[in-house]
Amino acid sequence: MAVGVVIVTHCDLGKEFLRALKLIVPDVEGIRSISLDPSEKLEEMRGRILAEIRSADESDGVLILTDMFGGTPSNVALSFHDEHHVEIVTGMNLPMLVKLATLKDNKSLEELAIFIKDYGQRNISVASQILPEEGA
Repeated sequence: MAVGVVIVTHCDLGKEFLRALKLIVPDVEGIRSISLDPSEKLEEMRGRILAEIRSADESDGVLILTDMFGGTPSNVALSFHDEHHVEIVTGMNLPMLVKLATLKDNKSLEELAIFIKDYGQRNISVASQILPEEGA
């Protein structure tokens, strides 16, 4: 994958997302995770995220996925939006990660961010809307 991917989440959620992903796509590469601890100072959080951005960026930019908009992980990640070649998508889910791990198309950072956001939204379902009605 030309665009690097960094997951930034509360607690160990990102690590667990990666663990679940590796059950589905065992040979996944290029996706890394950072868990933020609320007891950390802001500059410590920023320093760890910056180190991962630099490590993940192979010149095509870095897609940062966060667990929810407005939380500390997304707020800290958003602080890098104008400073570095990054895009942030909030509200990540497992289907998004599986698609990122198996995506063969080369997309620009901006195209990838929009594509993966749309893909994640399309994979949110209400069971009663997709299962056939009983007796029908």
